[in-house]
Parts: sequence; structure tokens; C-alpha cells
Amino acid sequence: MKIDCLFRKKILFLVLLGFFLSLPGLLAAAPTEVYFSPKGGAEVALEKLIDSAKQDIRAALYFFTSRPLSAAILRAHKRGVKIQVIIDGNRESDYSKGFYLRQRGVDVRYARGLPKKARKSKKRKYQVKNYGLMHHKFMVVDDKTLATGSYNWTASAEKWNRENLLIIKSSSLARKYTAEFKEVWESTFIK
Repeated sequence: MKIDCLFRKKILFLVLLGFFLSLPGLLAAAPTEVYFSPKGGAEVALEKLIDSAKQDIRAALYFFTSRPLSAAILRAHKRGVKIQVIIDGNRESDYSKGFYLRQRGVDVRYARGLPKKARKSKKRKYQVKNYGLMHHKFMVVDDKTLATGSYNWTASAEKWNRENLLIIKSSSLARKYTAEFKEVWESTFIK
């Protein structure tokens, strides 16, 4: 009886092991890099990723004021990489790199979140329509690598803020983020 029970446990173990090993990606996670800021290497990692791009870069960014990252985007553009950048259009900072990159031929557009309910302003005689934020912070490179997290592309993110960045080599995740990017791109406008 003990032998039969032990034999059954071994068979069950082997069946379960075979099942789990046959599921693609279950036990082998996508190669992932993790960075934290301030001064945790996130900006340098993004710069290297941009510099490695061969075909295209799609970035959806809440704020974009980083000089090193805008320089990397411009280098990629000059190499012939197709660049599409979306920045939140609610209130662009004076330091935003959107205008700078647009002047140099990079396709930069603006988006907002969904419209909030229109309301009358107490100070003005017309209706004010507020919008939610385009609060994404992600980039897809060559349809196979995704950079995402709370990390804003700003000097503050690199020097003072506590933020995080994941760089994930996964075509399936990249496709999902590309689909979201394309949906937002459809609602963009040019300033």
C-alpha cells in the first residue's frame, strides 16, 4: 500500500512537472531590467535603449523635459528610425522637448485624457471643459522592447524624485502597448 501511494505521488509529480514545463513562458519570464530613481540609472538605460533602436520608437509621455533623452531621440531620428511621441496636452511646460523635437522633424503630438463634464466658470461667462490627463509613461522600441513605469522623462525624475522604470524584452507585451499607443495617437493634436 505504501509503495502504491509513493508510486502515485511520483507519477503525479512527473505529470505536473511535464505540464508546467510545456507551458511557454510560464517558468521562463521575459528578460527584464529594473531601475529606480533618483540617480538609479533609469535615464542612462532609456538613452541606451533609444540608441539601440533600429526601426521605430513609440513613446507616450506625461512630461518630457530631459535633455539627454531628447538628444537620444534626435540621434535616432537622424539614423532613420521612425519616431512617434505623444505628450500630455493639458499644460505643456516651458521646458518641454515637444516643440524642440518637432522643429527638428520628429513627429510629436499631444493628447489628453477623456473630457470631464463641462461646467460654467464662476469667473468667466463661458463654459470650461476640463480633460483628464494623458498620464502614460511608456516607450515601445522596434515592436519587441517595452520601457514603462512611473519614471517621467524629466530632470527631476533623475535627480530628486522616487520613481521606477522597467525595461522588458517581450514582443507580446510590446504589441499590447503598441495597440494602446495607436488608440491614443488617433485622438492626438498638433500645437
